[in-house]
Amino acid sequence: MLSEGDKLPKLTVVDDTGAKIRLADLADEYLVLYFYPKDDTPGCTNEGMQFRDAAKAFGKKKARIVGVSRDSVASHQKFKAKYDLPFTLLADTDQALCDAFDVIGEKNMYGKKVKGVIRSTFLIDAKGAILKVWPKVKVDGHVAEVLASIT
Repeated sequence: MLSEGDKLPKLTVVDDTGAKIRLADLADEYLVLYFYPKDDTPGCTNEGMQFRDAAKAFGKKKARIVGVSRDSVASHQKFKAKYDLPFTLLADTDQALCDAFDVIGEKNMYGKKVKGVIRSTFLIDAKGAILKVWPKVKVDGHVAEVLASIT
């Protein structure tokens, strides 16, 4: 997993409109890049809604929220519309971004070991340096912790 002080990987990604954008172009003063397993599942929906509800507070701190999963552009569009998510979702269908951040790993789902996206968040500055990493995120209280860490 990338660590504090590491630089953003130089990748081109696809956003929820289907547009290709450079990862580096996403950073305003701060970029909150959060990786989640799957659109429209209970934990991921809860996390997305908590980021949604705090979006204005992040905006006041000049922090842009961007979510990442391996879901398709179409899936992201439905997820955003259903829950009124006001931020960009990246469709990492080829898993390049997840691999670059090393957020794919073994986890326990309903008693079975599976390989998938480990819920993780990265706070990145305008120069593309990683300031803080939250690996293996527990949803409750996480968004408030990320917001509080931005000075």
